[in-house]
Amino acid sequence: MSYRGEPHVLYMGRDVTEGKLSERALRASEEQYRAIFNSTADSLVLRDAEFRIVDVNLAYEAMSGRTRAEALGRQDVTMSSPALTAHIRALHARALAGEPVQWETRARRKGGEQFDIEVRGLPILHQGRPHVLYIGRDITGRKGAEAERERLEAQLRQAQKMEAIGQLTGGIAHDFNNILQGILGNLVLAEERQAELGDAKLGRYLERAHASSQRARDLIRQMLTFSRGQHGERRAVAPAALVRDALKLLRPTLPATIELRTELAEGVPAALLDMLQFEQVLLNLCINARDAMGGAGSITLGARAAQYHGAVCASCRQRVDGRFLELVVRDSGPGIAPEARERMFDPFFSTKEVGKGSGMGLAMVHGIVHEHGGHLLVDSSPGKGAEFRVLLEWPAAAVQPAAAPGETRKASARPRFSGRVLVVDDEEDIREFLAELLGGWGLQVVAHADGAAARDAFAEDPQGFDAVITDQSMPRLTGLQLARLVSRMRPGIPVILCTGYGEDLKPRALEAAGVRMLAQKPVEPQQLRELLRAVLPAGNKTPT
Repeated sequence: MSYRGEPHVLYMGRDVTEGKLSERALRASEEQYRAIFNSTADSLVLRDAEFRIVDVNLAYEAMSGRTRAEALGRQDVTMSSPALTAHIRALHARALAGEPVQWETRARRKGGEQFDIEVRGLPILHQGRPHVLYIGRDITGRKGAEAERERLEAQLRQAQKMEAIGQLTGGIAHDFNNILQGILGNLVLAEERQAELGDAKLGRYLERAHASSQRARDLIRQMLTFSRGQHGERRAVAPAALVRDALKLLRPTLPATIELRTELAEGVPAALLDMLQFEQVLLNLCINARDAMGGAGSITLGARAAQYHGAVCASCRQRVDGRFLELVVRDSGPGIAPEARERMFDPFFSTKEVGKGSGMGLAMVHGIVHEHGGHLLVDSSPGKGAEFRVLLEWPAAAVQPAAAPGETRKASARPRFSGRVLVVDDEEDIREFLAELLGGWGLQVVAHADGAAARDAFAEDPQGFDAVITDQSMPRLTGLQLARLVSRMRPGIPVILCTGYGEDLKPRALEAAGVRMLAQKPVEPQQLRELLRAVLPAGNKTPT
């Protein structure tokens, strides 16, 4: 400066202690802010009122694949879909006004990898101005866990539903079995009387009624298979041979307007199957396809090897992984409506008009396939038909296909028995039928309606009976309990146990109770004759 016309320097001093302290505090605060900002595992993005990125943390860099320098100053969304920009900017305006916001979306890293993210926006003041702090969390693992939990819950609900329906079906089948036993038995008695009368026309009527009753019997056995109440006899069957044999049954069943095609891969190994049951599986699937197409179109049946990973069974909802033998039924129909797919394996559920379907077809398919340890996959699109794939376990070791069963052996000459038989059944019609049938064969019959009365009758004269024929499900005493009691009173007494629930009766328990033979209801007279022939002493049966 100029002082009195001469140059001078004016020195001014100011106490800056407070400023230096404030600066140090600010620096410490910034360092603390930066340490906290970078220590969280969640992605943090700070945006100003103009939606510009003011700051990001290390977790953001790791999650997005972008550096801090790349992110600062950007006014676009960096991980969400650009299509969400307008929506997120609207949420940003609400957050600036003081309202916390939140959303979930599919995010994308800089390298293109997608993941699920949950974002929360919190209004804050930064350097005295309104900003929004966005907290992003990778929820891919949580989403996967939720989806898995929902899948398991659906699987559990389906299993519980199928178990309950199976029990209901088994109960209906058991009651119908008793009714059918009386019908079949009386038909046989009528046929024997008709043979004496020689009325050919009456004989044809009775044959038709008997054939219908046998079809009803087969339906009941299918229902019991569905309810886990009965197991089929299995033998080694090549899938291609199974399809070829099924075609012989299918062709007369389907109208000529439906074209049948096959896609059979040779060399697929044989599997242990109940051939009759799986012919029924293919028949039911093809009949469903026929009805879906309105009687015109094409149905393709196939057999092949297949590999799956992460598939889900359409009926039991279990995960399907591994190598399988696969049977395929594909149609050219309109496809399956989405609302029907969840219920199509339920018994008695049908989309057909009243009187045009029982709703048991796919339920039977479910029961038979799962009885064999298999699963079902279904592909269907509107207007593009439906494809049902039956997956069967790949055999652990090679098995040779069994020879096709021959013609049923003709029954030998009708025997005439002698002796005294105790018959026990709580159904009056069955007791009366057995008494008349066995009496016609030369046996003396003592019949009782429950196990307790039969036990008391046997106890009065244990040596006076040559065999016991008893139902299993009865009040007061079951057939197995009765067998155990009479065997104690007279060891070795032949007991024939008749039941519709053979799977609950273990061979060891039957042997311990003295049961010599187990017969599935309804019991055909020819089968009963063979059982009696096997258990009665040689002196108590004579051929006629």
